[in-house]
Amino acid sequence: MSWDQYRDQLKAVESVTEAGIFGKDGSTWSKSDGMTITPEQIKVLCGDSKSMQACGPKIGNIKCMFLRDHRDDDQSYCMHLKTSESDGKLAVCVGETKQAIVVVFGSGLGSLLSGPVFKIVDYLRKSNF
Repeated sequence: MSWDQYRDQLKAVESVTEAGIFGKDGSTWSKSDGMTITPEQIKVLCGDSKSMQACGPKIGNIKCMFLRDHRDDDQSYCMHLKTSESDGKLAVCVGETKQAIVVVFGSGLGSLLSGPVFKIVDYLRKSNF
């Protein structure tokens, strides 16, 4: 199985600018060329959202602001962030499976990202990933 096919499926969505799939251990499974993230940043995104509310997480060199966490909601499995104006004011959606996270950057509203991310995350969860 190639993780690239899932990344490519996300990148095919018009509003998606970057996409990646990462192991909760900090490993990279697949990512688009413009996506930068460290293993430590991956682990933060997998952690408790309460710490992110006080001090938003960074993805690569981009500081994000925490908006809401619905990773425990079986109709979403997503956490929503956004970047600042200076970083292009992008929406960020982080979906979580048992073993991985799916990270997507996009233009426009974050709600445009959550549907495609949920579709991949739900499939991976049902496949025990």
